[in-house]
Amino acid sequence: MIARADAGKAPARLLTKGRASGWYAPRLPSVPHATRSVPAILCILATFAIAALVGVTTVDWATSGRPPLGALSIGPWVTWPALGGRDVDPYARAITVRSGALPLGTGEGIEFLASRDDAGQPLHVSCNYTVSGSMPAARAWTLTVYDPSGGTQGERAGLTSAEVLRRPDGAVDITLSRRALPGNWLPLPPSGRFILALRLYDSPQSADPAAIEPATMPRIVRGDCS
Repeated sequence: MIARADAGKAPARLLTKGRASGWYAPRLPSVPHATRSVPAILCILATFAIAALVGVTTVDWATSGRPPLGALSIGPWVTWPALGGRDVDPYARAITVRSGALPLGTGEGIEFLASRDDAGQPLHVSCNYTVSGSMPAARAWTLTVYDPSGGTQGERAGLTSAEVLRRPDGAVDITLSRRALPGNWLPLPPSGRFILALRLYDSPQSADPAAIEPATMPRIVRGDCS
């Protein structure tokens, strides 16, 4: 009678009768220590893998692009005065080493970059631009067009102060376009955005770029867009 009454209530595992406490489940076999430690080892390995991935991703992000600290903006032009000096921060130094670029030393000159026009719009090859006005005091200067990856377009990637045509007042007008134009013309990349680099060599402004007046920097004005 007892076996029939308990048939519908007992679990699938066979029950065994104890001495004084009635029915109880049988004791499960012990699991070896080595077998129990496998999940912990896997968790440790997974933690190290995630930490390594996060570390590599963080280093890649921190050493790509432009230095996050020490930027000085004058209109659309941006420079990092300490990039070529001894007091450069480790992030900027790592970015410079990774890019392979050789920044100008403090006594050599200074470099300005522009990725936007005077209106704050990104520079894009679908539009024509005019870089016009005066240049800060320097023994020589160059203006170069780069694509976002740092590449240039053929042999005519830039103009120098020695070859540029000037207005009677000494100012310059440089046209940026995908099609050839008369006068001071620089070709743009086939597609996408681009960057302008203005380098001033042997310039007294390199000692104190913050003293540069915005009126002495050339303007970047957007023209027709297609």
